[in-house]
Amino acid sequence: MVDPLTGKPMVSYPDTQMDEIDPFVQSLLNTPKTGLHNPFKNKERYLMLGEVSRKLAEVMRDPEVFEFFVQCTMRTIPKSHGQTTGEISVTRAFFDNFSGD
Repeated sequence: MVDPLTGKPMVSYPDTQMDEIDPFVQSLLNTPKTGLHNPFKNKERYLMLGEVSRKLAEVMRDPEVFEFFVQCTMRTIPKSHGQTTGEISVTRAFFDNFSGD
């Protein structure tokens, strides 16, 4: 994938063929239908993900980190700096709220 700001390669991803997907399918088949994050079946994981959300919201208060997310988003979505800043602010607020639920 080409970086729209620089014209240089930004992200690469594998070109997985049908004959290579069996390990992925097997992994999906081994996942419980209720998911690995179910708070009734895996309370520790649920609490850990809440802590990850809390830390993410905390780190996003650092202006340098915040701007990093703004720039990353602008590279993938055609929005102005102001629009993207608003979007990242809302995302940070979501993680603040989500970590306390």
